[in-house]
Amino acid sequence: MRKAALTLLLLIGSSPVAGAEILAQIGHDPVTLDEVVATNPAAQEDPVVRADVVHALIDRHLALAEAQSQGLDKTPEFDSLLKVDRDRLVLGLAIEKFNAAHPVTQAQLEAAYDKAYGKPLSDEYRLREIIVSSFADVDRIIAEIKAGKSFSILAAESSEDLHSAALGGELGWQSAATLPAPLLKAVSGLNSEEVAGPISLPQGFAVVQLLGRRAARKPSLEEAKSQLTEAIQQEAWSNHIAKLRSVHANQIVITQPSY
Repeated sequence: MRKAALTLLLLIGSSPVAGAEILAQIGHDPVTLDEVVATNPAAQEDPVVRADVVHALIDRHLALAEAQSQGLDKTPEFDSLLKVDRDRLVLGLAIEKFNAAHPVTQAQLEAAYDKAYGKPLSDEYRLREIIVSSFADVDRIIAEIKAGKSFSILAAESSEDLHSAALGGELGWQSAATLPAPLLKAVSGLNSEEVAGPISLPQGFAVVQLLGRRAARKPSLEEAKSQLTEAIQQEAWSNHIAKLRSVHANQIVITQPSY
């Protein structure tokens, strides 16, 4: 099958059109080398991978065209999903802009490092995480986990954190000192393989699974820099949101009890 895919790709060939290499054509729509490599960077060097990606993109195009022909992109359901995606992207841009306007300084890093590692270290936790933006998604995910569905598959299918979703939700080993307080509180009481959620975080609601626990090793400041920076940024963003809640307190009406 892979050899046949490669043969078909070679038959299609590549032709430069408007500065792009065309690897396949579906009607008037091209599949370009840039699009293929963006989908899977290994396609740049591996012709077999390239052929597989071309066929996957062809299938995706055909499925999208069929869905559009049924008018699915003009339904209320689509509009609702589009709003969720738009809101998530706008919020992501807002967080990026806020972080750029409030860069983490060396002094902040050193203070955070001393606070985190200037005393006996807590345990480290190996975690999987699923981030979603609605309670309905949390309820569905927890129900599916209880029914026996793989956490990593659900993370890949549902998590809005695209980086960890590509790894089945894996976050690797995380120091207790750099975990957000709500997340640490939830996982510190778990046994291996147990799941907790929903956990309210700045980027949404989390469902987490504990995969392991171990005694922590003190890292150097350089080794801890990335996690410390993220923790400082999350705290700054949380403080910013708290100020917004205070400023707009007279406009906030909660009509339902907390989850």
